[in-house]
Amino acid sequence: TSLYQSLRARGLSQHIAWRASFAIVPAPVLIFVAVLTLIYGTDHPAGKWSERHNIPATDIAVEQGHDDADSDEKLDEKGVRDTSVTIHPVQNIASIDVAVNERLTIKAAFKILTSPVTWLPALAYLTTFGAELAIDSQMSNVLFSLYSKKIPGFSQTTAGYYTSIFGFLNLVTRPLGGYVADLLYRSFGTRGKKLWTLLCGLVVGAALIAGGLYIEDHHTPTKSPSLATIMGVFSLVAIFSEF
Repeated sequence: TSLYQSLRARGLSQHIAWRASFAIVPAPVLIFVAVLTLIYGTDHPAGKWSERHNIPATDIAVEQGHDDADSDEKLDEKGVRDTSVTIHPVQNIASIDVAVNERLTIKAAFKILTSPVTWLPALAYLTTFGAELAIDSQMSNVLFSLYSKKIPGFSQTTAGYYTSIFGFLNLVTRPLGGYVADLLYRSFGTRGKKLWTLLCGLVVGAALIAGGLYIEDHHTPTKSPSLATIMGVFSLVAIFSEF
């Protein structure tokens, strides 16, 4: 918001200043992260993409009849594809994910699109990250409309500063959420992570309802809702949606 106001003060129109703000800040950050991912990231849990067969899951999948159609393995002199893998000892082989890459067909695509398992993560993402995006994009307008005439000097820029807190929470909540999920998985398995996800969703929903009712009840000509309370309630929403 401060960058936008600065560009506006330099004479740029609202349209140009808004577009320039996105190009000046988010674009370099995204490119920087992409370069770091390219340098330090791995192609596959097994390491390099060419070594994706060197995990127990692939060997189990081949034994169960799955065909890795995208394999880079060369054919031997008899025209038979080499599907040999390096097996690493594991303690609980039944818990290994046996998913492998298979050639996409119309039948396979239809099966994927009609499976509830496909849409469940999308719905979860919509109600978690979607809630955070809604707060990040609209909370500054809400705060400005509530306090611009009640608190001296409370400008659109000030409202933007307060709203940016929700975005900066990602620096802590996302790594912490992953750490908590790993701890729950080690202790309770997949069921523990599912219950944790449901709990986070319930907290987000309850906090959103509570925040909305609080603003509606306290926003009158004679009184205003507490800024600290609003920030606290919606920070709770942001934290548990980012977990």
